[in-house]
Amino acid sequence: MPQEKDDRPLMGLGHLAIPNVSAAQDWLERQAVKRQEAIEIVITETKKWVGDDLPDDYYAMFAERVVTTLDQRL
Repeated sequence: MPQEKDDRPLMGLGHLAIPNVSAAQDWLERQAVKRQEAIEIVITETKKWVGDDLPDDYYAMFAERVVTTLDQRL
């Protein structure tokens, strides 16, 4: 559930403010971005090696599987 942006003034006490996003949530969001970037890299490299003749869904499913396997093994 997304939180609304907190626009209340901090009165110069920004270092004491409670963050709107937890560290764990921030980490998960960054991991999701990295995972999507990894999937895009695998799709690009697969198209270079295999060719662009297969359906786009194949490349996406293959990339998802490769990234998932690497996540589990590393």
